[in-house]
Amino acid sequence: MSNLTNPPPPSMGSPNPWHYRLRHVIPYAKTHRHAFIIGFLLLALTNASAATIPYLLKLTTEALTGPTPSLHIAPLALGLIFLALVNATVRIRARTHIFGIGRSVEFALRQRYHAHLLELDAPFFDGEKTGDLVARGNNDITAIRMFIGPGFLQVSNTTMVYAITLPVMIGLDPSLTLLVLSPFPIVLGSTRLLTKRLYRLSRNVADSFGKLSGFVQESITGIAVIRTHAREEHWCHQFATQAHDLYDANMAHAKLQSLFSPLTLLSGGMGAILLLLFGGHKVAEGTMTIGDFVAFSGYLTILVWPTVGFGWILTVMQRGLASLERVGRILDAQPFMTPAITHPGEQGTTTRWRGDIRIDALDFSFINGPPVLHAITLNIPPGSFVGLIGRVGSGKSTLLNALARLYPIAPGRIWVDDRDLTTIPEERLRTNIAMAPQESFLFAASVRENLDPGNRQIADETLWDALKAVALDVEVNDFPHKLDNLLGERGITLSGGQRQRLALARLLLANPAILLLDDVFSSVDARTEEKILTNLKAMADTRTIIMVCHRVAALHHADCIYLMDEGKILASGAHPQLMISSPLYQNLHTMMARKEALSSLASASEPIPAQTKPVP
Repeated sequence: MSNLTNPPPPSMGSPNPWHYRLRHVIPYAKTHRHAFIIGFLLLALTNASAATIPYLLKLTTEALTGPTPSLHIAPLALGLIFLALVNATVRIRARTHIFGIGRSVEFALRQRYHAHLLELDAPFFDGEKTGDLVARGNNDITAIRMFIGPGFLQVSNTTMVYAITLPVMIGLDPSLTLLVLSPFPIVLGSTRLLTKRLYRLSRNVADSFGKLSGFVQESITGIAVIRTHAREEHWCHQFATQAHDLYDANMAHAKLQSLFSPLTLLSGGMGAILLLLFGGHKVAEGTMTIGDFVAFSGYLTILVWPTVGFGWILTVMQRGLASLERVGRILDAQPFMTPAITHPGEQGTTTRWRGDIRIDALDFSFINGPPVLHAITLNIPPGSFVGLIGRVGSGKSTLLNALARLYPIAPGRIWVDDRDLTTIPEERLRTNIAMAPQESFLFAASVRENLDPGNRQIADETLWDALKAVALDVEVNDFPHKLDNLLGERGITLSGGQRQRLALARLLLANPAILLLDDVFSSVDARTEEKILTNLKAMADTRTIIMVCHRVAALHHADCIYLMDEGKILASGAHPQLMISSPLYQNLHTMMARKEALSSLASASEPIPAQTKPVP
């Protein structure tokens, strides 16, 4: 089987890195382009009103300090009040409007991220940590929202402030404008040199947070194992190490970010000093009026504040770009298996499969891994109860994964009802083939919701029938709320055997034509297993069942048993036949029987705890 990998993203040295980084938000920007235009116009109105205020102050000052001072400045005062109200009102509207765009994009991007994860197949998740995927879907998408909302607002606002204010200042005094603004390019150039490092540090913060999230998720999920092995102290040390890595990343980012505000404040302060020195000298010489000086000072103040916020803008932009790259890597990932094409006339068909399986010289290896299965060839007629047996690592679970098409397989190797498995659409495949893995998963919901996760409104009678088939009906009936009894995280309130049986009942309710069972009775006692096997055997007339066997009882129920070793099928046949023809099968059977006997003996010899009287 060929090893398939997703193509790596272009390097940041590609011809258009910005477009590459923004590729996943550009479609949303186009969708909201009218909203962006409205927000841009509101910002323009805000800055136009703000730029008019210094001019009115100039007129007011000249009216009070001119050769013939006038006290009739009420219209100017009212104009200032009106412009201040307009500026405040429109600015609030512009901010809420643009921030709303960011929230809308965040909502849509988060939905797309979750939907895309559901489309990816098993090979992708084999190389990812759950906590890191959660961090990308939460923190990174929030950073993208800040990039689109407040980031766009500040960049647009700063651009407009300079575009509106600079021409007015030049009109008042070109030479003084150049002199006062001379520190600005130096500061802006210095910050530009720091942006690449800021991007790298922002990426380090996001990656460190993702690693810490993954570690915390593993710690919570595996808390029982940690406490069982008394590894709390070691785990706390590991957490402290990763938390310190995140702390170091945040501190490095904060130290660099802290340089921006002093630099921008320095530019504004130097500009104000130059204005007082040279502008004051011009006023003293009479080449500049006091009104022009007041207006010029007002325009300089308008320029300073967006410049002071320039460092914050850079931080938001670089964090957003780093998060876009992290989220983009997930959104760029494609399923390793090529989607099958629905044949003409097959759309919407619900015909149930017969369950005839044919495997022809199947070779299999995981992505970039060594071969696991070698020339597997077998034929399973419809309605068969088939057992797979072999030593640990012989390829039993891998064969079931290949049959369920959880991993890519070569075309023409597995046939179901005379059709190549790789050509069957995903929806039809999952309707007719269902697999119970070794580790059963339950939702933190009720028994009913776990049995019917798709909310198909299955009748209670049908749910109880499924529970009865897996010998769980009596226990569920003893629950306080029966089918509506809530289970803990991953079904923690149930025993291991109850979790396995509930997961199997859910699988039976799906009513697949082919049922793949991978050691689903490891936590079930022998008597209960015998009941379930008897029920499954009765169902074999209507479905094909393939089961990995680790107990003697399952072998006796199987119509045919395939003996596997080192990824190959060494022998096949019924239990009595293999006991005669295969020494390896005999050894495995003997080992399984001894293990079960020792387990039964240990259970029988467990001392009954003495009853204790309650403490008065």
